[in-house]
Amino acid sequence: MPTALVVDDHPAIRLAVRSRLTEDLDFDTVTEVTNGADALRVLRDAIADLIVVDLSLPGVPGEALLAELVSRHPGTRVLVLSAMTGAGERAIHGGAHGYVDKGDGLHALTPALRAVMQGFAVFPTHLLPTLRRISAVAGDPARILSRRELTVLRMLASGHTNKAISELLEISNKTVSSHKANIMSKLKFKSLIELAEFARRHHLL
Repeated sequence: MPTALVVDDHPAIRLAVRSRLTEDLDFDTVTEVTNGADALRVLRDAIADLIVVDLSLPGVPGEALLAELVSRHPGTRVLVLSAMTGAGERAIHGGAHGYVDKGDGLHALTPALRAVMQGFAVFPTHLLPTLRRISAVAGDPARILSRRELTVLRMLASGHTNKAISELLEISNKTVSSHKANIMSKLKFKSLIELAEFARRHHLL
């Protein structure tokens, strides 16, 4: 039987997602967490078939979490469920398999979950022109940085220290420092202030 992880800090949303997974899609086990750090801890010990994740989360930035989930668990299906501005574009850049806008209500959730689990990508059609424009923009960070470097950039821009990033991503301080140096070099930054401004400008936070 399939298993799922729901990452959202709103109890009512978690309950709604759980009910659809168990009642409509016959999921056997649904684990719920409220933040990115707990999601990463849960997935150290167990692999989920599906992850439903918001991008507006306390602690670890949602997009950084998404990049980590996709990188660490390539066989897991990932659906972003979020009302965050630009969440659809961010979901695609982060490697998610689908996106549902909370602001539109949850009527589309069950069909989206079913389609994602069947191997399809599920995104609203109105995102396509925007996504084409974004992919064509020169200097797009997704074209310049590796997925892990994007994750580290997001976390640095959110105020995480090297030590905190090391612990959350389970990598050494030396590796974090190396990623940081690569980011600064590739993007020609001289300070973390420039890095943070770049992250805001490119909607990476």
